[in-house]
Amino acid sequence: MTAWMVYVVLVTCALSGAALAAERAAKMRGATTRWVWITALVGSLVLPTVIAYSSIHVPNTFEPSSPPTIIVLRNATSIPLPMMLSDFDGSWPNDDTSGHIDTLIRGLWIAASILMSLLLFMNAALLYRRQRRWREAHMCGEYVLVAPDAGPAVVGLARSRIVVPAWLLSASEQQQQCTIAHERSHLNARDPQLVAFALMLLMLMPWNALLWWQFSRLRRAIEVDCDARVLHSGHDIDAYCETLIQVGEHQSSRIAVAPGMADSASFLEFRIRHMLREPKRWARVTAVALVCVALGMATFAAQVTPPETDHRQTNASVVLSSDMLDRYVGFYQNDALSLITVTRDGDGLDVSVSGEIGVPKPFHIVPISETEFAVRGDNPLGVSLFPGDKRIDPTVNFVTDNQGHALRFVASQNGHVTFDQPRIDKATADRINAVLAARIKAQKPFSGSEKALRLLLSDPDSGAGMGDGLAWVRAHNKASREKFLAELGPVESYTFKGVTKFGSDDYLVKRKNATETVLLIVDEQGVLVSALQYDSRSRFAQMDLLPGS
Repeated sequence: MTAWMVYVVLVTCALSGAALAAERAAKMRGATTRWVWITALVGSLVLPTVIAYSSIHVPNTFEPSSPPTIIVLRNATSIPLPMMLSDFDGSWPNDDTSGHIDTLIRGLWIAASILMSLLLFMNAALLYRRQRRWREAHMCGEYVLVAPDAGPAVVGLARSRIVVPAWLLSASEQQQQCTIAHERSHLNARDPQLVAFALMLLMLMPWNALLWWQFSRLRRAIEVDCDARVLHSGHDIDAYCETLIQVGEHQSSRIAVAPGMADSASFLEFRIRHMLREPKRWARVTAVALVCVALGMATFAAQVTPPETDHRQTNASVVLSSDMLDRYVGFYQNDALSLITVTRDGDGLDVSVSGEIGVPKPFHIVPISETEFAVRGDNPLGVSLFPGDKRIDPTVNFVTDNQGHALRFVASQNGHVTFDQPRIDKATADRINAVLAARIKAQKPFSGSEKALRLLLSDPDSGAGMGDGLAWVRAHNKASREKFLAELGPVESYTFKGVTKFGSDDYLVKRKNATETVLLIVDEQGVLVSALQYDSRSRFAQMDLLPGS
């Protein structure tokens, strides 16, 4: 969730820059600018959501009977997020911190949206209450509402009305005409409805500060466009600017979110300067250059790759029948404490691994051939298996018999097999689950656990006392592991904390520079088969484990 929010902010930032360039180009050509910002608002909400979660089904024109090709939009992007940003959602393998944080963030998001809607409702109710005390009058051919200290502005959605301050009744006829022309222009352009629509967009994502900035730019663009329409209708520019100054000097109270002439003194000055500005030389060339910049930034926003999410989209080139998928559903034994469970989910399969540090969350796989599946959604390893390597999505293959029924579950990542486990029946699976549950309940370390911990903390170059898979991974990670341990300093003491939900022994290791958590699994022969070390000062871990080893 956090990584996706960072991705949304990055896209919004790029679209905001594109909108700024496009607005500048539109002003140079005398075009309207409000649609630039309403497009940026819509794009900032729709673009990251569509790219992260949507796919396009392309029918097979030449072979109508064949299943359609599915193009996942996220796979069509080419600008990856920096690793430190894309890893925001990584969770600690021995707790549910990430899930709790996601739940908290969603709750705060919903609460903020509800609070904003309530505030808007209260504002509308208060405005309606104030409006009942305003009297009606006739000014320059318009029926208006006269308020003691509010306006000029336009209020209401279904039945929009012009409201003017009481002092305007004694103003010159020319100032009254300019004021009414301005507010009538807002009505004709349906600006109150446009502002309301923008506020509804903000309610969907109120935490995004850049959206609020875009909204403020939209409000200003609405006024600039309204000024242009008034002058284009034939009103004298000197009289209109004088009217704006008079409105600014009287300082009538503004009506929240309602389009109107009243605004800050600095913005009124900007509007007047903009109306009096003479066209510049090379304006057309500059406008074309700015449009190119805007298109480039918008393209950049569309090409940013969203972080891995728990969606169920796929770029699979094949669609397997329900009968074919059912042949892979079942249980596969990982070890005496760990079980791989494969279940159906739509056009693919869900895979969950109990008692395994390296796969803390279930993951979804989709077919790319009859027996090969691609992993979609969150990387089940949480981080790259080897620090510094490019992250490559794992793949799953099912070894089958002559009838097509699965015999083995084989998963690979970065060219290395991470799982190669046999299929088992339900009775055996229940026994494995019972053994894991009993171990978690007993909270007692493995036989030989402390010896394995001391071996791990000594950081030997050889793989003696370790499983083949773990020794191979440690050799591959040697440089990064030595750097990690050097930062922590020498070991001072260690304490057994208990057994995690994955069945691993949990140790708290006190080092000179930091406190370290070590999770390890030891087999019946006392061999260390997997281990995970992470520093309490940082979310980055030194992972020396190989799932399924």
